[in-house]
Amino acid sequence: MKKTASHCCLAVLLICILPLPAFAEQKVIGKVKGLRGLVSIQRDGKTKPAFPNDRIYQSDTILTGSDGAIGILLEDNTLISMGPISRVSMDKYTFAPATNEYAMRLNMQHGTFVYQSGLLGKLAPYAVELNTPVGRISMLKEDTSFKAKFAENAQ
Repeated sequence: MKKTASHCCLAVLLICILPLPAFAEQKVIGKVKGLRGLVSIQRDGKTKPAFPNDRIYQSDTILTGSDGAIGILLEDNTLISMGPISRVSMDKYTFAPATNEYAMRLNMQHGTFVYQSGLLGKLAPYAVELNTPVGRISMLKEDTSFKAKFAENAQ
């Protein structure tokens, strides 16, 4: 009887521990600072509504509806604002000043965006890559911000 109970406890412990690596792979890169209207987050093949203070993970895709707008604050204080009918995927983000590792790659697929650089753009402007339907925006100087609007069928 004692052996069976210990086997059950071990099985429950393994079940609880096994899913942990999947969660460990998801990296929080920022949070929703504010929003209005319909805004969604696509994560792991599922879409959920966004709310203030929601965490944003690397590989999330943010979508706004026809009345939607969102402000996202990344860990380095970069601010990304999106207007109605916009879509951006957070492809890559590394901000580790202690190990001198920096990278940001956002894929701005369509819509209206405002990008205001935080510490990452100031410490390593070369590490910032903003892809758009018509090309790539690279940071070449420290104090970089821009506004951009991309049509859905831009070539």
